[in-house]
Amino acid sequence: MRSMRVSVEFHGVHRAITRVNKTRVSLSSNARVRDLLQHIQQTYPGLHLCQNDIMISINNRVSGLNHTLNPEDRISFLPHIGGG
Repeated sequence: MRSMRVSVEFHGVHRAITRVNKTRVSLSSNARVRDLLQHIQQTYPGLHLCQNDIMISINNRVSGLNHTLNPEDRISFLPHIGGG
C-alpha cells in the first residue's frame, strides 16, 4: 500500500496540549480526514478532538471529515472560540 505525508498544525489550546506547533504524519494514500483525526487522537491522548468542537481546515479552506487527503496537505483542527 502506498503512503503519503501530510502536515498537521496545532493552534491555541491544542498547541498547549500537544506542545508542538506542527507535526508530519504518514498515512495511506487513500486516507480521509477522519483517519488523520483518529491517528492524532492516538498520538496525543490528552487532546480531545470532537468533531462538534473543532473546525477542520485543509490548505486554509474549511473541510469535513470525509475529505480525501492529498500528499503535502496542511491540516488544522481549529478549536472553536467562545465566550460567555
